[in-house]
Parts: sequence; C-alpha cells; structure tokens
Amino acid sequence: MEFSEAIAATRIENHITVKQPRLWILCAFYLPDRLAEQMSAIDLVKVRGQFLVGFNAKPVKGEHFPYEGHIWRVKGEVVQFPARYRSRGRKDTPFVICEYVESYENEMQMFSRMLELSGNI
Repeated sequence: MEFSEAIAATRIENHITVKQPRLWILCAFYLPDRLAEQMSAIDLVKVRGQFLVGFNAKPVKGEHFPYEGHIWRVKGEVVQFPARYRSRGRKDTPFVICEYVESYENEMQMFSRMLELSGNI
C-alpha cells in the first residue's frame, strides 16, 4: 500500500471522544518574526505567547503536534514544579517551549505531514 493510499484510507471525519484526564502544560509558542509580520493580528494573538494546553500524554523533546492551524515542535524537556500532596502552597503547571515548524491548510494535509515528521511512514 502506498503512503497516499494509507492516508486516504484513514477517516479523520470520525472523531472519537476519549474519557481520560488531560495533562495541562503551559506552552510558550515562539513564532519567527518574519512569519509574525505576515499574519493578521487576530491570528497572531492565537499562536504567539504562553497558553495552557491540554495533552493526552506528556510531550517529549522533539515531538511534533498540531495547534491552531500550525505544526509545532517541543524544543526541550518539560519543566515540572512538583508539590506535596495536600499542601496549601503555590502549585505551578509544567512548562515547555514550542518551536514553529510550518502551517497547514486542512486536516488531511496536517495528518500526512505529521506522519512524515514522526517517521511513521
């Protein structure tokens, strides 16, 4: 089976709901200035800055993931701030820096590019 046939055989339209607690991580999204200058202010606000993003599994260094029409790469290890059980002190969320890779037009393009980047082809 060719790669394009495998992509066509997947059904992205059938979304599945997973009942699993999310892992919330503060992601710092860094977009290159040359791309930021080409984007509208409304789109730029969605993808540049720090956002609390939910993951199904802990992201690892070098992993690629889609967010708001763009593909991002986890630049380093997740920095965690542990707290004791039932402590009343401040509890910070884990933090990770994300690097811009490229944008995509639709889910099919994103899916095929994510497979290429992950080495699953």
